[in-house]
Amino acid sequence: AALIIGAILSATEQHADLGALVCDMEPDTITASDPSILENLKLCPVLTGAQRDALNTVLLKGGTVYGDPSSWDLWTLQKLGPLVLALNQTTLRLVAEAVREAFGKSIMATY
Repeated sequence: AALIIGAILSATEQHADLGALVCDMEPDTITASDPSILENLKLCPVLTGAQRDALNTVLLKGGTVYGDPSSWDLWTLQKLGPLVLALNQTTLRLVAEAVREAFGKSIMATY
């Protein structure tokens, strides 16, 4: 099933119908998929360490709607939603310190 899903995702940008099925995807399938896979990964309650690494690889390639992490602003971090919890130090270091601080403040203000 994972191979079939991977083939579908590699062949098309439109995979919203797959929903949370991506939560069981192998990391290699995530990195080989269209970058829009990130929107489906937001549905996953938990990502494995390897899936988080794959997510960061996709983000660092820069072909996502979020752009290069060095260009991210507060809005971008907010739009990443739950995926922001999966960002590793390599990705986070590319985000401007002021943006990271503003994001932290926005979380504290919300909660």
